[in-house]
Amino acid sequence: MSFTTTVKQAAVDKIDLLIGIDNSRSMGDKQAILSEAVPDLINSLVTPNCVDDAGKPTGQRADPSAEEGAECPQGSKAEFKPIVDIHVGIVTSAMGGFGSDQCSDTATNPTDATLNAHNDDKGQLINRAGLKEVPVPQASPSNFLSWFPTVKRNNAKKASEGSTPFTEIKGFNDAFSGMISGVKEYGCGLEAQLESWYHFLIQPDPYDKVVRDGNRAVYQGLNQTILQQRADFLRADSLVAIVLLTDEDDSSVDPLALGGQGWAFMNQTFPASAGIPGAQRDQSRGGSTAPRGTSICATNPGDPKCTSCGFKSSNPEVANDPNCKENDGFYGKNEDDMNVRFHKMKQRFGIDPQYPIKRYVDGLTKSQVPDRVTEHDGNGNYIGQAKCRNPLFAKNLPKSGQSETDEALCNLEKGPRSPDLVFFAVVGGVPQDLLHFDPADAEKSKITNEDWVKIIGTDPNRYDATGIDPRMDQSVAPRTGRPAPSPTPGQNEENGQLRDWDTKGQDLQYACTFPLNTPVVCGASNKETCDCDGTKNPPLCSAATTQSRAKAYPTIREFRVVNELKDQGIISSLCPITYAPAEKDKNGAPNPLYGYRPAVKAIVDRLKNALANQCLPQKLTRDEQGKVACLILETLANKGDQCSTYGLKVPEQAILDKFREKQTAAGLDTSLTVCQANQITTPPGQSCVTSQEAGWCYVENTATSRIIGACSQAIQFSTTGNPPVGATTDLQCIQQFGGDTAAPDSGK
Repeated sequence: MSFTTTVKQAAVDKIDLLIGIDNSRSMGDKQAILSEAVPDLINSLVTPNCVDDAGKPTGQRADPSAEEGAECPQGSKAEFKPIVDIHVGIVTSAMGGFGSDQCSDTATNPTDATLNAHNDDKGQLINRAGLKEVPVPQASPSNFLSWFPTVKRNNAKKASEGSTPFTEIKGFNDAFSGMISGVKEYGCGLEAQLESWYHFLIQPDPYDKVVRDGNRAVYQGLNQTILQQRADFLRADSLVAIVLLTDEDDSSVDPLALGGQGWAFMNQTFPASAGIPGAQRDQSRGGSTAPRGTSICATNPGDPKCTSCGFKSSNPEVANDPNCKENDGFYGKNEDDMNVRFHKMKQRFGIDPQYPIKRYVDGLTKSQVPDRVTEHDGNGNYIGQAKCRNPLFAKNLPKSGQSETDEALCNLEKGPRSPDLVFFAVVGGVPQDLLHFDPADAEKSKITNEDWVKIIGTDPNRYDATGIDPRMDQSVAPRTGRPAPSPTPGQNEENGQLRDWDTKGQDLQYACTFPLNTPVVCGASNKETCDCDGTKNPPLCSAATTQSRAKAYPTIREFRVVNELKDQGIISSLCPITYAPAEKDKNGAPNPLYGYRPAVKAIVDRLKNALANQCLPQKLTRDEQGKVACLILETLANKGDQCSTYGLKVPEQAILDKFREKQTAAGLDTSLTVCQANQITTPPGQSCVTSQEAGWCYVENTATSRIIGACSQAIQFSTTGNPPVGATTDLQCIQQFGGDTAAPDSGK
């Protein structure tokens, strides 16, 4: 039996961290918690824990300025190499109205008319800090922060263009926290949490705006700012981590859906003849509402007969459906409030005008993605026909384009990054108990398939929500299995469980809430962001106009992306386990359950596996010399590079020929030099990290020596054998069973 895997992490020496922040109403308190978590996140990457032979933290942190291999005191080692090259950028959830009449880009901040509300940040990196949103000078001109200290590991490297590097960590963290505070919470309430980072990182030809040509939405222009920022921010050989912070579900449309009329679902008044081809209605009988779905949609949205009543003029069967006869087939005035339109859309409307989840999963994993021309067919159906090199997996990104039809934006050269170096984390609306976070045990904190059923249902792609926890059910009405609403403000719980509430059809029930450290009195100055205005009674209020808790809604679409990404996806809760002012544990140490420390721990635990050892899927058999039947081939980053320059050797011709066949089949560049790394022999329980010999070794934990932490077996490189930066490193092994042996090749 053979297996092939890509060994990339040993060559990773930089991280590009993109933070996506929901800037809609009621996000201010969560942004403040994120600001507090920033030092924890950055310090965990820059000064990782020192650990003993058993992989347990010693209480000391690695020194990024020390010689390689000596970052920790004798007898311990760093969990992974301190990261001394980091880019951090921020995008918000506000991308405007997508052709609708919502989220004007000229609206002003309701608390300070001198500032813009930021309804449309266009998917661009933002640079605004503090109350007056003053730009951070070091982030200019491309609006991201750079950490690039003057240490030996950076001597041979050049700092990236686009910003002025920080060399002192406190200044870097302070600037990062300041930029988070400048995000604010007055942006578009129809959030594009997923599309914003896709637009920035992945769309080959990002549009500048969405406009309407009659009743059809069209993409207009080319966003040159994104192209410049993307080229400066995104390195071809970095580990990329996207961290999304949101308290609501993704709530934007695919504006080109439904023949270019998807925008209608974001319009305040649903057009008389738009949004659904053939839809006609009496405006006096439905207010601003959208068409219903046919009767079958409520119980079986996947049934072919589930469609929109908007098609009744061209389909007699739809016209005769009971739902389509009532109120001309449209919802009544109080049945489709704009604030709750974006939930269970296929069940309610018979169609889903949003981009498919697959768009975002493919964007984070596939080497080819569609451009704006190949996204849809002629009827506005999203088909996602892959045509262009994904910028996330390309190098030498263009800094500009001549026009939206510029083929140079599509025909990019393949870069060295592989999908296992792309991570997507969502800190969103989910109860903490569904995540069973244990700060002392990463294995116990892992989310199982059974956990995922409680969070998103059995099969959300087929609209099967069987097994979902009631708190994750998106509903305007009180949910089965939840404590009933109370008419009395302050009576928010029953037997320790949070109550559902009477939303009057204008809001969704919550996934989770958490107590504010300081209750807020609602009034004229904060009416935009305060939930307890005396007219409704959500389970957030200690009195009619005093808000004592914050909330998060079920963020189903974002979590579906996390789930489909498997090991590259990370889930955490927006509702802290504890946010009490006393943030120490019983021993006086920083409380690992405070604020967003659980989220930071989950993210760093996942990243460190990609920054440390290459765990192997199975134990390998050693020969008489202690070697394993594997070889490592390194494809160098630059044309003309020689193996001898890096202490590598040229592989045998037969091996090289087979490897070239594999590269050709995968559409890879076969003109780059391929070299073979030397295998160093080490007995079980020992490492070759400090060996003066250049190469790699197969290492195993033993009962008395856990040299590779959670891995049972792994690949390690010696200090002098680390692959050159940017190299793609393939491990190819032939496992031996029953005495059979074979030479390594590139087959699976």
